[in-house]
Amino acid sequence: MTFKKMNRGWRGESRRHSLSARGIPNAVNPREKAMMKAPLQNKSDYSKIQLAIIVPSTEFDKTISEKDYNDRINETRKFLSDIFGGDTSINAKGGFIEKGNFISEDVVLVETYTNKKDYNKNKVKIEKYIKDK
Repeated sequence: MTFKKMNRGWRGESRRHSLSARGIPNAVNPREKAMMKAPLQNKSDYSKIQLAIIVPSTEFDKTISEKDYNDRINETRKFLSDIFGGDTSINAKGGFIEKGNFISEDVVLVETYTNKKDYNKNKVKIEKYIKDK
């Protein structure tokens, strides 16, 4: 494949996307992209809010046992699933300052998706769950 020198980019009126101009398939020009719509656009109001609870693997600056950590994760997953019907868990790294020292820890983000109505209906319950931890 040979590439032709381009004197125009993809920005602006009547300019083609540089990948399309080079003959690379599946490149979409900006006008075509603007006309595309998401499959459920304006047809669903369910997943408007993403809610995540971060589950730490430490108690202050001390790492907890793997069993206690897994219990924390599973308790949080069950809590969100009972309210909103499901959850997704993502392993991540977190950090904080404790007594002037930077503490790095493994964390799990337990997240769920909901709509405004269900979130507002359960907001107090969620806040209480987090405060009790």
